[in-house]
Formats: sequence, structure tokens, C-alpha cells
Amino acid sequence: MTDPGRPPRAQVELIVPLRTLLLVTAFVAVVALALLSLGSLLSIFVAGVLALGLDPVVGALVARGWKRGPAACAVIVSLFVAVFLIVVITVGPLWDEVRSFLEHVPQYWEDLTDSDAFQTFVSGGSQNAVRDTLKELASGLPEAADALLGIAGGVFGSLLSLVTLTFLALFLLMERPKITDWLFGFAPPEQEARWRPILEESIRAVSSSLIGNVAISLVAGTVAGLSAWAFGLPFPIVLAVIAAFLDLIPQVGATIAAVILVAVALTVSPIAAGGMLLIQLIYQQVENYVVYPLVYRRAVELTAFTTIVAVLIASSILGVVGAILAVPFAAVIKIVIREAGRPRRERMAALRAPAPAPAAAVEAVEAGEP
Repeated sequence: MTDPGRPPRAQVELIVPLRTLLLVTAFVAVVALALLSLGSLLSIFVAGVLALGLDPVVGALVARGWKRGPAACAVIVSLFVAVFLIVVITVGPLWDEVRSFLEHVPQYWEDLTDSDAFQTFVSGGSQNAVRDTLKELASGLPEAADALLGIAGGVFGSLLSLVTLTFLALFLLMERPKITDWLFGFAPPEQEARWRPILEESIRAVSSSLIGNVAISLVAGTVAGLSAWAFGLPFPIVLAVIAAFLDLIPQVGATIAAVILVAVALTVSPIAAGGMLLIQLIYQQVENYVVYPLVYRRAVELTAFTTIVAVLIASSILGVVGAILAVPFAAVIKIVIREAGRPRRERMAALRAPAPAPAAAVEAVEAGEP
């Protein structure tokens, strides 16, 4: 029973427009679709970064009279051939060593069976243990075959993903100007005049970072391979490729490569390990203070702290690929933030500037009046 002296409660009616419901539903659907197709989105993302990195090279060919399509195809084919040659150079020496080991397996087995330790083990009543071990190995062969088929399927899937990534990058390279014009078609002319140069500067920063990183890695791999060959380390070409790939990771990759090279040199002699350590220390100083400024120039200006933070964040999201792409995207973010904050910085600078003196006071000072 309600109190007659109390005023009636006000009823609040919440009206949600149909347009808002549709927008929320569409947003939830897009997020769900992105989560379900995260792998495909990552492939498109990596292909886009690769296309942006190669875009200035294609633009240079277009400026020389090439058409956009043939120029993009030529750049992609050249990149594919370079990667193929690196794989062939790496796999060749490694396969020779594996084949040499397999050829000497019978001799290794004969030496093992003729040894006194093996004869003592067999004659000591361990025939049943040997027989049981062989049975376990035989029963485990189907599982090993399944694992081998799984590895082969993984390799085939990786090759298929690489082919898909290559064609995505090719199509993005061919259509990049059209995509840019289409996106800026939604912006007012004054915004396009402001942000189009920023977009081109960002693309140049991504390209300079990626191409410069590859060039530095080639130098690091060459130094590692020559020093490994000079000290008589096994697999010098393989070690050179490993050092080059690890050097693609900014800041920390070269240190990991140096640890691997020194560890392999320890298997040869302590002198070789000391010499390799000295060479790596000297080269890393030269890379940080000579090669990096020479290759990057001033296209990508990032402090060491910013670089390490970007690498840690990107590697936690995308792994090794994220660590490699961290520097170009950090450079892009820096360019965008710099342009977005430029009007406010100009206003703050104008406020901090000293106020100009009145014209009458200036005339009095010039006339020598007190």
C-alpha cells in the first residue's frame, strides 16, 4: 500500500535507437570474425608490411619508365630468387655433412660392436634387455611415422602460406596507389593535403628500416662467416646464415648470434673462442656506431630504449616476426604522433615566446629618450 503523502516515483524510459543496435551488432560481429580469422589477418598484415617495405623500390622503377605491374613482379621475383639462393647455400653444406655421417654409420656401428664395453654388456646376461629395447623401438615406429608425416604436413603448410603471402604482397604492391587514393577519397581536401605526405614519409620509414635491417644483417653474416672460416669452425656458411637471421632482431639478435658463435668456437679451441669473442665485440661496436647511422641515415630516429620496448611488445604479440617488424612500426607511430601533436606544439611555443614590445616604446628607445 502506497503512502498518499509520498510523490509517485518517476519512471525512466530508456530508448535505444535501431541504428545504435545495428552498429553494436555489426561491431560485435566484426570482432568475432577477426578473432576467428586471426591467422589470416596476421598473414595479410605481414604481407602489407612487406609491400610497404618494397614500395619505394617499385616507385623508383616506375620513375624510370616501368609500369607498376611489371615493376612489382620484378621486385617480388628478385626477392624470391634471393631467398631461394640463401636456402640452397645453407642446405647444401648441411646436407653434405648429414650424408657423410650416414655413410659412416656402418663403420661407427662396427666400431661400437667390437668395443670391449659392448661385448661385456652383451655377455653379461643383457640379451633380454637388448631384445626388449628392440621390441619397444619396433612398437614405436608407427608413432614415429605419424610424427614424421605431421612434420612433412607442417612444412607443406608453411610453403603454402609463403606462396600465399608472396601473392598478397604482389597484389598490394600493384594496387597501393589506387588503395591510397580510395582511402583519401573519404577525407576533406585539407586533411588529404596534410596527411598524404605523412603517409608517404611513413612508407619510406618502413622501407628504409626493413631494407636497412637486411643490409646490416648481410654485413653481420659476412663477418660471422669469414671469421668462422678463418678459425676453422664447422659449417661456416650455416653459421653465417644463422648470424644474419638473428641480426634481423634489433638490439638483442646480434648478442644471441655472438653467443652461438663463441659456443661453437669452444668446440675447436679456447683460442678460437677468444678470437671469435673479440671479433664479435668489435663488430657490434662498429655496427652500432658506424653501420647503423650509415645505413639508416636519419630515416628512422629511435632511441635504444624505444627500440627495446618496441621489440619486447611486438615479440610478445607476433613472436620473431613481431620483433623484426617492431622498429618500422615504432618509426611510423613516431611520425604520426609528431604530426598529430604539431598544431598544439606550435600553439604552446607561441605562448612561451616573449611578447613583442609596443611600437611607441621601440621608437622611444631608438630616439634615445628615457
